[in-house]
Amino acid sequence: MIRKFSPCARRWIAAILLISVAAHLTACQSSDPQLTSTAVYSEARAGLERLLSTATVARARMQTTLDHAATRVGQAEEAGRFLRSNLISLGTDTAFIEDNLRQLPQLATQSPPTAAAPAQLTPVAGDASPVMTPRTIVTPPIVTPAPTAVELGPRLENVVMASGVDSFDCAIDVNPRFSPQSTAIYVVGRAFDIPAGATISSSWQQAGAEVVHFSFHREHEINDSCIWFYIDPTDTPFTVGAWSVELRVDGLPLASPVAFQIVSN
Repeated sequence: MIRKFSPCARRWIAAILLISVAAHLTACQSSDPQLTSTAVYSEARAGLERLLSTATVARARMQTTLDHAATRVGQAEEAGRFLRSNLISLGTDTAFIEDNLRQLPQLATQSPPTAAAPAQLTPVAGDASPVMTPRTIVTPPIVTPAPTAVELGPRLENVVMASGVDSFDCAIDVNPRFSPQSTAIYVVGRAFDIPAGATISSSWQQAGAEVVHFSFHREHEINDSCIWFYIDPTDTPFTVGAWSVELRVDGLPLASPVAFQIVSN
């Protein structure tokens, strides 16, 4: 048997159902903000961690670049000091060196040379299309300098500084740097067209001032053979600084002075 409710009872049942649904909806709505805040916090934290990891990698790369640049700057400064000391040992005027050093920043900021302008298009009367007008390029002639008297007479080639010589009187190494504890410093070169009876000498200089001078008289001609001179601490103290040595025959230079350095350990 189906039980029927009266209209009053049905209204009470409907009211109770509405109240239950409203309470359920209110409970759901009250939990939504908490869930949303938790999700936003988690996403923000993950984004912050990604940002920190990216910034750490970028900082490490930047530090590596700075360390490399500092190393290259130090190498350039050391090369500049070595070049300056060599120029001074060869007798170059210090004022000339300083003037050129002051001009380096200006030369570095100058614009590169402008490329030659291309050929221009010249319109021809009665013709709508332009005609290419070639430019004449003049190539300067190559002038070969005439040989000098030094090249035709006594000369010395492949002059080097070394720590010793072999059985053929030639250098066993090429070493432009020595220390105060070095046992000997050699200058070696291959001589050509040295006449018999010539006097060969060496002038050892520090900072442009001669400190040691040696010479010997050659009875026989020298042609395509190695010759050498050397100094040791009994001749002069091996003082730290820029040095040079010049070889001469009968008072005339056989070659350009050779620069070397004595550096502290």
